[in-house]
Parts: sequence; C-alpha cells; structure tokens
Amino acid sequence: MELREITFETVRSIIKLEVSANQLHYVASNAVSIAEAHFNPGAWFRAIYEEDIPVGFVMLLDSTVPGALSRGPIALDEVYLWRLMIDHRHQRKGYGKKALDLVCEKVRHLGKARLLLSSYVEGMHGPEEFYMNYGFQKTGRFRNDGQEIEIILHL
Repeated sequence: MELREITFETVRSIIKLEVSANQLHYVASNAVSIAEAHFNPGAWFRAIYEEDIPVGFVMLLDSTVPGALSRGPIALDEVYLWRLMIDHRHQRKGYGKKALDLVCEKVRHLGKARLLLSSYVEGMHGPEEFYMNYGFQKTGRFRNDGQEIEIILHL
C-alpha cells in the first residue's frame, strides 16, 4: 500500500471513490475534500493505493504551516487527521488500518507532532469502532460546532 499524490490524470478516479450509502453522512466526498485542500495551505492529501488500484483518500491538516485554517483548536504538537475514507468496494480488507499506519509514519517523519488528532460523527455505521480499535481515545471535547466527537492518538 502507498499514499500517492493526486494528479490531473488520476483525480477523476479518486473523485469516483465513495463510501457505502449508509456512511455518506459521516465523511465529505473526495471532490469536496480536494477542493477544501486547495484553499488551505496546511492541508496535505493523498490517494490510497493498493497494488496500483485506488482504494481510498486521506487528508491531514498541519496547523504549523503558515496560513493553515482550522475549524477548531490544534496544538503545535498535533496534526489533524481531517479525512480518511476507504471506497465501499474495498472496505473490510484491512486497508483502513494499513493506510492509518502510513499516515502515522508520515506524521512521525514530520518530526513536529507527537499526537494525531481527529474527530468523527457518531452513529450506527460510523467509524467509532475502527478508531477505538486502532488506539485512538476520546478527549471529552467536541469539534465542528459540537457535531463531532474529538479523538486523539499518541504517536
């Protein structure tokens, strides 16, 4: 598995990736995410590939980048996992965990952060179990006007 830059040639295939119908309200579309990233200097985004097949999308926010925009507080020793999605046809294959392993490696390599911050919308088909099984912990705080539960992972 690898995290690849999205190019003019690959952007349409990444935009076509989507979660299942019962997960749509838990994560923004990849088109919206890519658009937001282009207007936020602190955004870092990549397509998730498994053996040359695009299977997902990930986006981070590094608040230490000049001009970075955040919808909530992010400490200097934190990087925010802004988006993570695995296409519905590729879920339950371990790709989410493998992608998160690569993300954690990337954040550690940056050398600035010792914490990976994120949030999720609570619900029946939401990502809570995935994040808790990976090792994230609830902070007791909320993000995005109280709509999302904040979680953190010690790197």
